[in-house]
Amino acid sequence: MIIDFSIRNYLSIKDEISLSFLANTKNIKDGVNIIPVDNGKFHLYSFSAIYGPNASGKSNIIKALSDLIGFIIFSHRFDIDKPIPAYKPFKLDTRSSKLPTFFEIEFMVENTRYIYSIEFNHKEILKEELNFFPEGRKANLFLRLKKDIKFGMYFTGEKKPLETFLLPNRLLLSLAANSNNKILHPVFRFFRDLINIHVKMDSSQNPFHSTTLELRDKKNDFKKLLFKILNAADLSVKDVKLIEDKDVALKLRMPKDIPDELKKSILEDFRYKPYLGHPVFDNNIETNKLEYFNLENEESTGTLKMYDIAGEVLNSLQKGTVLIIDEFNSGLHPLLNKFLVELFINKDINKKNAQLLISTHDTCVLDLSLLKREQIWFTDKTKYGVTELFSLDEYDKNIVRDYSKYSKLYLDGRFKAVPSINIKELIEGLF
Repeated sequence: MIIDFSIRNYLSIKDEISLSFLANTKNIKDGVNIIPVDNGKFHLYSFSAIYGPNASGKSNIIKALSDLIGFIIFSHRFDIDKPIPAYKPFKLDTRSSKLPTFFEIEFMVENTRYIYSIEFNHKEILKEELNFFPEGRKANLFLRLKKDIKFGMYFTGEKKPLETFLLPNRLLLSLAANSNNKILHPVFRFFRDLINIHVKMDSSQNPFHSTTLELRDKKNDFKKLLFKILNAADLSVKDVKLIEDKDVALKLRMPKDIPDELKKSILEDFRYKPYLGHPVFDNNIETNKLEYFNLENEESTGTLKMYDIAGEVLNSLQKGTVLIIDEFNSGLHPLLNKFLVELFINKDINKKNAQLLISTHDTCVLDLSLLKREQIWFTDKTKYGVTELFSLDEYDKNIVRDYSKYSKLYLDGRFKAVPSINIKELIEGLF
C-alpha cells in the first residue's frame, strides 16, 4: 500500500509536491473504507482521485511513479555511462534544468512500513536511502551518497560485491535485490508486483489485455468474477473464448535485433484473441445459443475498455495491490467509472485492502457519497508553467463542507484546477 509519494524537479513539477493516502479518522462516516496500518497507528484510504485541466500535470505524477518503478526494476542491468532515463528535469527554469530530480515514497509491504528516496541527475545517483520501521521504530537499512555506502545494522547479506558492482547509474536497491539479498526482496517485489500502472484507459490502440492473460491461466473463479463485473456493467456477456491467432507473428512489427527469448515471450502474450459470447434471441425469447464477437473489431470501444480494465480491477481486488489509472474517464460511461471506484471504496468487496488512484475529468466520481475531502486532489499550473498539487482538504471547511456537491463547486472553478476558456478572444481573433 502506498502511504504517500513526493516529487521534485520532474517534467512540469518544479517544487516538491506530495500526494498522500493518509486518512484523518475523525468524523469519518460508517462504511468508508479506511485501512489500518502500522498496528493501527494511522489509516489509509483505498481510493484517491486527481482532477485538473489538460496539461496541468496530472499524468506527470503518474509518470513519475512509473519512472521510479522502472528505475528500481531495471537499473541493475544498466551499462556503464548509460544515461538515467528517469531524469526529466523542469526545463522552464534555467536553474532547475540543471538540478537533480527527487523521488520519495512511503509504503507498507508485509506489514512493515518503509521510506525510500532517491536523488539523481542524468548520469549518476547522488543520494539513495531506505529506512523502515521494525517494531515501530525507524531504522536505516542503507544510505548511499554517490559511491559511499553506509549499511544499517539490520542490513544482512554480503556487502563487498554490492560496492564492487555498483555503478553511478545503478540503484543499490535494484542491484542488491537482484543479488539474492533477502532483506530487500519484499521492497523490490512491492515495486515489481504490487503496483500496476494503466498508463491510459484507452485500449482501442492497445491489443494487449491483462484480462486475456488471466483467462489463459484457466482460473475458473476469475472467469466467474469477470462475468459478474461485465454484466453488472450491463454488457450482457455470457462467455469468453480465446481463439489462437496463427498469423500473430506477421501482424506484430518488432525490431529485427530483438532477442529471440523476448520475441517469443511477446508473441505468446499476443497469441490468443478474446471473443465475447452474447445470447441469441428468437422472436424476443432468449435461446441457448451464443454468438461470439471478436473483441477488437466487432465490439464497441466501451466494451473493449471495460473488458480490458476489468481484469486489472479483479487482480487488484484479489491480491490487494495498488492500481493506478491515467485518464480514467476515457471511453467509459460516467456511471461505469463510478461503479469501478465503488468496488474499491466498498469494504465488503475490497477485503484485501487494494488501492486505486486515478487521474480524471469525470465529475460523477466527485459526488460519491462516501468520499472524503482528503481523497480528492487537484493540479493546476502557475503562469511559469509549474504544476501545483493540493487537496480539497486544504479549503476552509466552513465554506466547503464534507460530502458537499463537489462536482458543481469544481466546475464553477471554486477549486481553480479548471481550464481558462476565453470564447470572446477566440471569436475576435478568428472572425
